[in-house]
Parts: sequence; C-alpha cells; structure tokens
Amino acid sequence: MILLLMPSRLMKLLYIPLDERPCNVFYPQMIAELQRDVELRVPPLELLGEKKQAANIERLWDWLIDHVSDCQMVLLSIEMLVYGGLLPSRLHQDSAGTLTQRLHRLRQLKQDHPEIAIFASNLVMRTPSYSSSEEEPDYYAIHGENLFNWGWLQDKSQRLGLSETEQQRLTHIQAELPAEYLEDYQTRRASNVAVNLAVITLVQEGIIAFLSIPQDDSAPYGFTAIDQRQIVDQVMALRLQHRVHLYPGADEVGCTLLARSYNQLLRCSPKIYVFYSSVCSPQIVPLYEDRPLGESVKAHVLAAGAQIVSTPEAADVVLAINTAGQVMQEAWDQVTKDITYSSFRSLRCFVAELERWRRSGKQVAIADVAFANGGETELVQMLDDAALWDGLLAYAGWNTSCNTLGTVLATLSLGLEAPNAQAVAFNKIYRLLEDWGYQSIVRAEIIKTYLPTVGASYYDFNHQEELITQTIATRLVALWQETLQQSFTQWNLQQLMVFAPWHRMFEVGLRLKITPSEG
Repeated sequence: MILLLMPSRLMKLLYIPLDERPCNVFYPQMIAELQRDVELRVPPLELLGEKKQAANIERLWDWLIDHVSDCQMVLLSIEMLVYGGLLPSRLHQDSAGTLTQRLHRLRQLKQDHPEIAIFASNLVMRTPSYSSSEEEPDYYAIHGENLFNWGWLQDKSQRLGLSETEQQRLTHIQAELPAEYLEDYQTRRASNVAVNLAVITLVQEGIIAFLSIPQDDSAPYGFTAIDQRQIVDQVMALRLQHRVHLYPGADEVGCTLLARSYNQLLRCSPKIYVFYSSVCSPQIVPLYEDRPLGESVKAHVLAAGAQIVSTPEAADVVLAINTAGQVMQEAWDQVTKDITYSSFRSLRCFVAELERWRRSGKQVAIADVAFANGGETELVQMLDDAALWDGLLAYAGWNTSCNTLGTVLATLSLGLEAPNAQAVAFNKIYRLLEDWGYQSIVRAEIIKTYLPTVGASYYDFNHQEELITQTIATRLVALWQETLQQSFTQWNLQQLMVFAPWHRMFEVGLRLKITPSEG
C-alpha cells in the first residue's frame, strides 16, 4: 500500500458519536491513536446525554461550530444531532417536520465551510425480537415480542404470503396488541424513515459526501426490512449507490467513518484478502442480522474505503474471519458448542494458515464472529499456543458480527503503517479483555456467582456498582494471566479499571494502561 500523504501533515477530523458509550466514543479514539498524524476531536461526555436522556442539541451544535473551522472532515451521527442520541431516536415524540427541520443546519455547515467533507451515519431503527424496555419505549417490556412478530408477519404476508398457521398467529397477536402502542411505534418509525430519506437528499445535494446507513439488530422480515425497502428505493431512484451504503451494523459506525476518512485523505484503498474458517462461512446468516455474512463482509470493506483482492499475495493484509461451522450460538454458551463447530469447520487449519502467513511476513487481522456477543475461547487459546498474538495486526470479537467487522477494518486501516507499536498492542489487549474476557466468560460468571451475593441483577446493581466493577476487573486480570501464557510478554497490564456506562452488565468500559516490560 503506497501512502500519498506526507506523514508530517496532521489530519484533523471532528467526530460526533452515536451515543456516549465507550464503543461509540472511545473505540474510534483508540484506533486514531494508531497514527500520530491523526487528530480526532470528540465532544466532552457531558454534551452527549446519558442513555435515554437526550443530549442538549443546541450546546452540541455550539461545540461543533467552535471546533470545526480547521478540520478536513467531519464525521457525524444524525441520531445525535437530530434526536440527541441513539436511544432518544427510539423514544422521541417529535413530528417528521420538526426532525427534518434540524437537518438544515448541515446545509449551513457546508455553506460556511465548503472545503470540509461531511461523512454521516443514520441508522435504520431496530426492532428487538424480545420484550424489554431497557432501550425501547415502556410498553416494549410487555408487548415487544408481539410488536416484532406483528411486523414480521405483516411483511412476510406482503412479500410471500402466510400459511394458515401464520395467519392464525397474526390474528391472535392483533387481538392482544393494544392499538395505541402499535400506532405509537409505527408513527415513530415513519418519522425516522422520513429523516433517513431527508438525509439521502442531502447526499444528492452534495452536502454530505458519504452516508452510512447501518441496520441495528435486523432480521429478514419485519419493520426494519419494510423501512429498508423505502430507503433502498430512494437511493436507487437518485442513483446514489456509490455514496450511500446500507448494511447491518450500528455501534461500529464511528470506526467505519474514521477508516473511510483516513483512507480517503491518504488516497489509498487497503487491499484485503478474506480468509474464512469454514467453507460455509460466507453463507451463514449471523444472529441479529438479515443476510449472509459474505455479503456483509463485502459491504463493510467497501464502506471502510478498502477493497477485496482474490489472492493473499496481492493483499496488504489478510482478514481472517472465524465463524461458526453452520449453527451460530451465543458466546456465553460456547462450553456446549454445537457439533458443527467441529464437523463443518477446521480451527486447526485456520490457525495453521495464519501461522504460515505470519512467518512469510504477511499482515493478519482477525474478525472473531464464531459466536454472537463475544470471542471464542478455543481460538484465543490456540493463537496463544502458536505464539501468534504479538504478531497480529488487529483483533475484535464483540457483540454482532458487523460490530466486529467494522472495528477490525478500521483498526487494520490505520494500523497497517502504524509507527506506534504500543498503540497496536493496546488495541489488541483491550479487545481481548473486553470482547473475549468479559463478554464471553467473566460476564456470565459474575451474573451467576457474584451478583446474587450482593443482591444485584443484570439491570439492577443494588448500589453495589463499585464492588461489582472491581470484581470484574480482578477476574479479568486473573483470566488474562491464566490464558495468555505465551503472548504479550513485552507488555505489562499496568492498570485495569472497569466501569459500567449504562449501569448494567451488557457492556463495560475499561480504563487500561499498558507499559513495556523491563528487559
């Protein structure tokens, strides 16, 4: 890969994240640290709201205007600038007219700074398949599953028709589902689609140079698919396919916009050879997504400003994608793997190939999507046994497959020519601790064995948050020492502190410090 930008030129990028969690605020900053000539300006956390409490949009715009003048690019979340954040976009009561009116500020921004390129993201609103109001309206706690199934059956009815059993199920759901909740949900979705379509118009006008439209927790049928069709039709009608990309994802989108902006400023497109752990890998439809993995891989590579090549010899980096063999499970359940993890996949061959490429000097990054919501313990152990961790360019294995893909692609984009070895190691160590250590192992252990002893639960810490996060940190360090026996010997875990950004067990943030080992 030839870099056409002089290293002495500082890239100044302004970034407005999707919400205030580490995945949206800190992960892009962590990746930006790989390059000393990248300055990523991010608003202070107090401007970004908190969970369901919307950000103060006026103050956020004031900050943006104050800090944008000497930037080459701005990377903007439409959710944050229009609704005040991700969860507020699912809860607001604003009309489509009020929401789309807020987009006019982007026209003014471009008019005042015509030299600045605007990259934006705007999600398709998700429809969880389960009943919970943790991130949705209050009525979703009781009627969420029925809302999901109503949308699924309505969509399938229009596209393929329903069997007699399915029609009976739809009739039963309609009798149970309060009309006012269905109307509220559909009205909000319609307003959000109106925003999606208005943002696409900004692309047509040249205000936005690139628009990413990730689908959060999508499925083959349902409300998300219905919304998606309207958006796709608009993109096709305006012939904007090159500048508007729609694909599964969400919390990785800040990383994707960072990668694309970096690659565009360098006028380069990293060449990626994709290597899967199973012959079935590209055809697997991952949990929480609506299409075969192979299609999402192509979409994410393109969105990041990279390209796929057909041979490893032609590639700057091998993107090694570890998948299930056929049946995908949750990471917390991997102690009882489905047999197809062995019969439809050869992890031994996968690791052996990575070892061969590293010996030949080829850069290798790993997207660990064998399980949903966490990395695979067997892979972590086998890479340690082969002493491969230190030589890898990047790793991720968190949440959904596309969350992982976007994160890895951004890390390898900025990491390929990274002069900062400590930043490369930091990214890998952080991801291992959070993606594999916490999500796959420690989270389930703490939920089962520790929370009951302090009267806490998954969503209610019973005023014991400090004790719980300290216990998580202690267990993570112990797990690291038990498992990573031949890896990262050049680095010490100088500090590891854990916090819970939304005061629940689903995600954590890490305050991590590593230092070179003596000698």
